[in-house]
Amino acid sequence: MLQRILPLIATVFLAGCAIRPLPEQVAGVSTPVIVKQIRCETRQAVRDLALGWLTADENQANGRVDARARAIGLEFLNDQRPIQQFQPKLFTGHVRDVVETFYNTGVAYTFDLEMTEENNLNTEINLLKPFTTSNLTFGIKGKADRSRKNERIFTLTDTFSGLLKLPEHYCSGASIGRSYSHLVPPNYVYPITGNIGVRGFMIDFINMTIFENLGGPKDKPEGPPTLVDALEFQTEVSGSLTPKIAFTQVVPGLQVVDAAFTGEAVRRDLHKITMGLAVSDPGGRNLQLVRVFPSMSLVSTRPGTSSEARAAEAVNQALTLKLFRTTVVVRP
Repeated sequence: MLQRILPLIATVFLAGCAIRPLPEQVAGVSTPVIVKQIRCETRQAVRDLALGWLTADENQANGRVDARARAIGLEFLNDQRPIQQFQPKLFTGHVRDVVETFYNTGVAYTFDLEMTEENNLNTEINLLKPFTTSNLTFGIKGKADRSRKNERIFTLTDTFSGLLKLPEHYCSGASIGRSYSHLVPPNYVYPITGNIGVRGFMIDFINMTIFENLGGPKDKPEGPPTLVDALEFQTEVSGSLTPKIAFTQVVPGLQVVDAAFTGEAVRRDLHKITMGLAVSDPGGRNLQLVRVFPSMSLVSTRPGTSSEARAAEAVNQALTLKLFRTTVVVRP
């Protein structure tokens, strides 16, 4: 942890006086990259849950998944088929009902990135005027404090199938002279730039939809199932320098005895992401078929315009009501 924090403190000093505070000045990751990483994390979760459910031996043994559906799932899992071809019409019976239920699920993400930077410089100079009987000392102080703040707010929408249809190079590829991947591990110092736990959120949504009769938003609980999580991450990095110079008296008259300079830099980032999932109307019509089937589990999905709008509406309500808030505060 210390190995990550020390470079951040150094970066705060080096990036001081930024006119417009941005995430990349401290975390080294720009807003578009943050968005891409979260979309890629969501895409990977959809793929893993869909194929994990289709290919699990126990699901075939208890009748949840037929042999043909499992074989198709293995083809996708082993990259014998590109995941972009995944769709409900490949399956029949109960498996098709389940896939159709979630295939049109909408996803909405609202980002609220707030960055505050403070750079303070204080000086103190002590002067000496010798007299015949005593020495007169007096000090001069100066201060220059600066503060800048930037808040960037925007909303994006996706669908599960739309994410699956993204080209492979969107989440992994090569830049000049190096390879990179937008599937990244958790970052406990600067959480918004790492894995934020979309997979667990998606598992809860699917299980609550099937087993707990998850309803719609507060103003329409009888509507298709929706779930919203509002995550808030706060990271504060600060540091100070206090050099002092002492002078030796060599000549009579007004002299500088000592001078001290205090530099302080504080960078405070408050990042919020509100993420919503919503089953679309076409998928909702299959809910009764899926819910009556015993011991149903996890699956995949794809989108429609109405579901994207419904997911965005659910996010908006959560922002208003401050629902399901989880806060992670990191103070080096």
